[in-house]
Amino acid sequence: MEFTIARSVLLKPLQIVSGVVERRQTLPILSNVLVTVKNNQLFLTGTDLEIELVGFAPLEKVSKEGTTTVAARKLLDICRALSDESDLNFSLEENQMTIRAGKSRFTLATLPATDFPHTENMIFTTEFKIDQNKLRKLLGKVHFAMGQQDVRHYLNGALFDVDNGTIRCVATDGHRLAFSSIDQVETGKKNSRVILPRKSILEMMRLLDTNASDEVTVYLGENHFRLSSADFTFTSKLINAQYPDFNKLIPRSINNVAIASREGLKQALVRASILSNEKFRGIRLQFDQNSLKIVANNPEQEEAEEIVHLDYKGSDMEIGFNAAYLLDVVSTIAAENIRCSFTDANAGILIEASEKDDSSLYVVMPMRL
Repeated sequence: MEFTIARSVLLKPLQIVSGVVERRQTLPILSNVLVTVKNNQLFLTGTDLEIELVGFAPLEKVSKEGTTTVAARKLLDICRALSDESDLNFSLEENQMTIRAGKSRFTLATLPATDFPHTENMIFTTEFKIDQNKLRKLLGKVHFAMGQQDVRHYLNGALFDVDNGTIRCVATDGHRLAFSSIDQVETGKKNSRVILPRKSILEMMRLLDTNASDEVTVYLGENHFRLSSADFTFTSKLINAQYPDFNKLIPRSINNVAIASREGLKQALVRASILSNEKFRGIRLQFDQNSLKIVANNPEQEEAEEIVHLDYKGSDMEIGFNAAYLLDVVSTIAAENIRCSFTDANAGILIEASEKDDSSLYVVMPMRL
């Protein structure tokens, strides 16, 4: 194998792929990136056995095609350390990869490409295109509610539900729930309902650009999910489980409704949470006629109190919440005003944008203080 590539061209796919390569692996080959040169194209592949990510770049000068694996982190560090205008020449001799750039030379150990794990043959039953900024925003509205190392493994991810032109995304850790959807997507008639792992959701958020309008192609199968763009191909295994019926967690019979300025409520929560218990982050919300008092205290007998104006005509009520959970929600909603709906102090609170142009909704369960 021998080829030459500009540093600026190599750096982008290398940064894309390095996201799934862990520094410390039980299998040495998993710390490596698979380098393949074929048909004047460079393919870089990284995997952790759950996710496979392929980045590609065009090559202007190829002397010899081939494939091998080298340490991903070392290759990325070398590329970053070189000057922007550098051209890198790669050559493979026996078990060593030599990289030359100007007066610099680096020799890296390699491992056989035949030892590099590949995902098995996959069958995808659903395929559709979507603007990557829309998909990125959809994931961004729910990702924070995913479970972390929950024994109920199906909560350590997000539900991705495709049904007749509508994409729904749901995440819950049992204490809170986040729901968002996109309509008018040409998904075809095939319906799919899969659970994407937490790491896959976070990796896709890193890959997708909120400001880019170009399309990506989504492939769904029984065991795998794939996302393909002009720069990368992302493949993930799915969580094989039944996702709980999230509709049962959404409050339906609501007696009390409050509407408040999102920014005003957010800043009040930020200030009050400073003096909340560092471990449990508990705060009290005291609803009164057209006002909300937020109270936080801690074992050191310190206390914070904030009063927020809101539009509320319900009964007086005090409810305890985890301040971090509420802040996650109000920081995610983009509307100017938010609507908080609840029945009593023991039921979850439904939070959503007061405007009708946002389909997202959030449920936060109360906590005892």
